[in-house]
Amino acid sequence: MLHPERERERSVKVYYCGREDCEKGHFFGPAVRSHQLIHFVLKGKGIYRTEYGEYEIKEGEAFLIRPGEVTYYRADLEEPWSYAWIAFDGDEAEALLERYYPDRRLPVCAMGETAAVSGWFEGLLGSFGSAEENRERVLGYFYLIMACLLRTGKGGVPVDEEGYFKRAVAFIRHNYSYPIQVSEIADYVGIDRTYLYRIFMHQAGVSPKQYLSRYRLEEAKEMLVQTEYRITEIAYSCGYHDSSSFCRHFQKETKTAPARYRRLNGYKKIEKKAEICGKNH
Repeated sequence: MLHPERERERSVKVYYCGREDCEKGHFFGPAVRSHQLIHFVLKGKGIYRTEYGEYEIKEGEAFLIRPGEVTYYRADLEEPWSYAWIAFDGDEAEALLERYYPDRRLPVCAMGETAAVSGWFEGLLGSFGSAEENRERVLGYFYLIMACLLRTGKGGVPVDEEGYFKRAVAFIRHNYSYPIQVSEIADYVGIDRTYLYRIFMHQAGVSPKQYLSRYRLEEAKEMLVQTEYRITEIAYSCGYHDSSSFCRHFQKETKTAPARYRRLNGYKKIEKKAEICGKNH
C-alpha cells in the first residue's frame, strides 16, 4: 500500500496558476515547460505555435503546453487575449489529458462555459498559495475547471457537439411557436451562447437564430399547404408576433406572399373521414 503522500503524488498536483490581460502582441517563448500547462482564453484571441503547427486560438478555447515541448504563443495585434493558466501533473492528470487532448497534434480544446471558468479561476487563485491553503479546495476548483473542457475526438471536434446540437434542435422543435430567445436554447442545452453558435455553424452552417427562423418558415409553409388555418393563425402558431411580421419575413425568404404560396403549391382541403358509429334504423 502506498504512503498517503506518495498516493497524492500519483493523482494530481497543482503547481501554480494565474491570470493575465495581455497587451497587443505580448508573447512568450520559444520556451520549454516542466509541467502540464493549460491556458484558458477568456477573451480576445492569439496564436499558439508548436512543432506540429500554428493554431489560431480565440475566446472559449484552451490550449495545452506539454512538458518538454518547445512552444511559442502571442496575443493578437488587434484583439489581445485575456487568459488564465494552471500547471499540474500526476497520473490522474495524464488520464484527463487523454480524454481532452488525445492527439498531440491537436493541442486546442473548446470550453463549454467561459463565464463559469472565469469565476472558478477567481476561487482557485484565492485558495492557492494562501496561508490557509486547502488542498481539497484547490483540487475542487481544478476539477470544476477541467470539467468545462469539451471532450475531443479525431479532427479535434468535440464528441459532445452532436449531442448538444440534437438537444438544441429538439428544444426548437418543441418551442418554436413561442417567442424563445437564443439564450434560452443555450440555457436548456447547458452551454453558453458563444459555444452554441459555433456548434450550429459547424453542424448546420447557420447560426441558432437563423436555424430557428428557417424552422418556423418551413412549419409555416407546411401549414399553408396542409391546413385551412388563416394567415394570422399560422403566424401565431409559428412564433411570429403578428401576421404583418410573418408576411414580411415570408415574402423576403420565398419571394412570394403566403396566400400566393398557398395557391401555387396546390392547397388541398383535408377531407375528414366520417366516423361510422353504427346505424339504428
